[in-house]
Amino acid sequence: MLDVQTGEEVETLYKMVQIKGGQRIEKFKTTDIKRVLRFHKWYVKKYHEGLLLEILPIKKVYDWKEKKVNYSFE
Repeated sequence: MLDVQTGEEVETLYKMVQIKGGQRIEKFKTTDIKRVLRFHKWYVKKYHEGLLLEILPIKKVYDWKEKKVNYSFE
């Protein structure tokens, strides 16, 4: 995914989520958008219902106690 502010490529995590009965059920997650779209196409064809797509960019978190940088998807 391309960051609008900096113009550089940012790694993202794509999640396919189903909300059923007020609960959030995670069905599929990957960093490849083509795999997510193929999974959604297959899921809709098989179950005749859609899923929600969440796009989570990678976030740099600095741990000041250990003085190192951790990366997480949020």
